This record gives sequence, structure tokens and C-alpha cells, in this order.
Amino acid sequence: MTRKIILFLGMMILLTFTGCESNGRVHDKNYLRAVSVSGDDKKTVTFTFFTKDGKYITTSGRDIAEAKEVAELRTGKKIFTGYTEMIVLDGKNSIDTLEFMLHKWKVSPSCIIAYSENEENIFESSVERLRGSVENAVKQGKAPECDIITVMSGLLGEKQSAQVAGISTEGITSIYTIN
Repeated sequence: MTRKIILFLGMMILLTFTGCESNGRVHDKNYLRAVSVSGDDKKTVTFTFFTKDGKYITTSGRDIAEAKEVAELRTGKKIFTGYTEMIVLDGKNSIDTLEFMLHKWKVSPSCIIAYSENEENIFESSVERLRGSVENAVKQGKAPECDIITVMSGLLGEKQSAQVAGISTEGITSIYTIN
């Protein structure tokens, strides 16, 4: 009996000294909703987060990882990428960009891939509106399936290209082939 009490007290003491780290709190992170990536040698990346105000931040770096680090410094919070809903590309280095997003950032397999000529200002329109525009066009058969898995399959497949929705701040405008 005494042994059980000592074991129980020991377990309680151990549980008392374990706690949540500040990195685990929801308010300590920015949850990425959508991102646009442009550029060859130097990357310009625009981030928008799950917030009510719909604000976005644009940074630059040698690569996407450096641009993310700059955004984290500016916002004062780590950026969590696992819930990303949309990636907007400029059509350059698409395979490298999407592989990075899928393997390093671990974006959702349902993440929509789109193309825009004016990707730096694309988030002047809400992500909800842009994503809804693409989803409706896919349902109506006016745009191809353009989730990250389908697009990567096309890029890495026999054709080495994939069709995605071309978007502007007004919504879907065309079909664009990336390679």
C-alpha cells in the first residue's frame, strides 16, 4: 500500500513539473491562409493569414524560406503553414516551389494552386472570394482540378505541365498552363 502511495505521489510530482511551452499557444502563431510566390533568383512572397482584417505582408529573400523568416521577424510571430488553402504562382520554377511547399511547409493536400500575373497584389481581394471563385469554376467544369497533388502529378508526369486557374483580384479569368 505504501509503495502505491509513493508511486502515485511521484507521478503527481512529475505531472506538476510538465507544462505547456509558450510555442504551443494558438495566439503565438500566424496561421497562413494563402501565399503568392514570384521571382527566379530572388523570391518575393506575399503572406495572408486567418484574420478578420484580411491584411497581408510582402517580403523578399534569396529563397522562400528566407522570405518567411523576414515575415516572422516583421510580424513577431512564427508562421504555421499546415492549413494553407491557396498558393498563387507566377509560373516560374513551379515544380521547385510546389515541392518545397508540400515537403517543407507541409501544406494541405487540398491546397489550391493558381496563377496570377499580378501576384503581389492578388490579396487585395479576399482569399475566401478567390478560393470560392476557383472552386466554383472547377464544379462548373470551367477550370481543371488544381489542388497541389493533382498539379504536382501533372508537373512530374509525362506531360511535365499542369493546368491551373488564372486569377486576378476579380476572380478566375483564364486557364493557365504551368511547367
